[in-house]
Amino acid sequence: MPFGISADTGLPLDGLDSAALGYFRSGGAAESVAAETLAAKADSAEAHFGTIGDVDSNDLSQAGWGVLFGPSVDQRIKDALKPLLDHRKSQVTDQSIFKIFDGPSGFRPGDTAQAWLNRQGVRMDAVDPVLGVPFFILIVADPAEIPFEFQYVLDLYWAVGRIWFPTPDEFRQYADSVLRYETMAEPPAAKQAAVFATRHEGDKATQLFSDQVALPIVNGAGPVAPLGKRQKFSLTSFIGDASTGAATKDSLNSIFNGTIPGGPPSVFFSGSHGTAFRADDPLQESSQGAVLCQDWEGYGSIKREDYFDASDLSSNARVHGMIHVLFACYGAGWPRYDDFKRLDGKPTEIAPRPMIGRLPQALLAHPNGGALAVLGHVDRAWAYSFHSDRGAPQTQGFRDVMGRLMRGDRLGQATDQFNLRWAALSTELAETLNQMNLGLQLSAPRLGNQWVARDDARNYITFGDPAVRLRVEDMPAPP
Repeated sequence: MPFGISADTGLPLDGLDSAALGYFRSGGAAESVAAETLAAKADSAEAHFGTIGDVDSNDLSQAGWGVLFGPSVDQRIKDALKPLLDHRKSQVTDQSIFKIFDGPSGFRPGDTAQAWLNRQGVRMDAVDPVLGVPFFILIVADPAEIPFEFQYVLDLYWAVGRIWFPTPDEFRQYADSVLRYETMAEPPAAKQAAVFATRHEGDKATQLFSDQVALPIVNGAGPVAPLGKRQKFSLTSFIGDASTGAATKDSLNSIFNGTIPGGPPSVFFSGSHGTAFRADDPLQESSQGAVLCQDWEGYGSIKREDYFDASDLSSNARVHGMIHVLFACYGAGWPRYDDFKRLDGKPTEIAPRPMIGRLPQALLAHPNGGALAVLGHVDRAWAYSFHSDRGAPQTQGFRDVMGRLMRGDRLGQATDQFNLRWAALSTELAETLNQMNLGLQLSAPRLGNQWVARDDARNYITFGDPAVRLRVEDMPAPP
């Protein structure tokens, strides 16, 4: 089940239809990365994940850092980002593993991740930064120019993030925010985390998320401790209605304004429906993927006051130094076409062009100091992220990412659990398709579930510099 509600009808986005199931059964789209590469990634049990064993992925002086500019990026944007690039260059120290990929070394229209790597003399494998491509890569490009698909695949082994804003001033604000956060005497937030999850009556999706993800993360489950206990983080929760914490629009505003108990959180995890607008709706660009709050009365309609979008972010917000894990359909962005919904054998158009969500952009470029990054979903987000095909909760991916952030790992390193899951699910799907070719009779829904679970794990992106990290060693203890 997808975590999105149509702004037109107030009804859930469709699940898999017969056209999509038929498409998957016929073989679907070819995977864009070699099967052996995915299998190697899936089999990796190495603690260092993407880099070779003698490189500490969290140490920029060993892992390196690079920026990949889109071909049409304006010089004003490059100038706005120069302070951040200079800062990263000073941290890398070995200038052979600090790279600016632009012009001849940059992206060419139609490039796959593997084609671009080949031109750098590097293959898709465990990363050795001295071979030509540093471990941390920041893409600066509109997704209409460097596709999301390129980012997904490169992120299998590299730690990849992306930024793109409507104006050069927003790029400048983000660069300044990261630089100030990493050099100021004391971080602006304590060891404080917040969890926000809606739970709507009659809505299986949000009920499942609150029961299987949010509440176990907050309260612990069996031998598993509540999130942040080991890292000595305090945790404030807003789940469901007033009886369990009230995940209302006012509560979300309080989280972003830092007026909740303990002050502004440095780690924020939210789960809800994202709003979905028609491709011809003028609100799509500003409000698609907005967080549908507990204020929503349920299926049938959506009012403007039911959801939180970029325009609701207060000028007084205190999000500087925050990392937001945002679970919702279109939370981080959306492609032009929806591969989960088909009409006459062709994917349905979601939007005139692929886009980044406006709320993540507003968080990172906030004038008071922006968030460090948003980890979110492109296209629809499905329950496969936390719910196994046997109906059992699987929250390890979210817990692993947030736990690593709380211990001070760099974001691009902390998120590798999603890449491992994508690789494992891709390998399982490939085996299923091979068996079908040998005559295995398999129901279309089962195959569709495998296919969507694979793409659901793949479609998480880091919006922001993947090298950011929480300065946990300098954070004051929670009150």
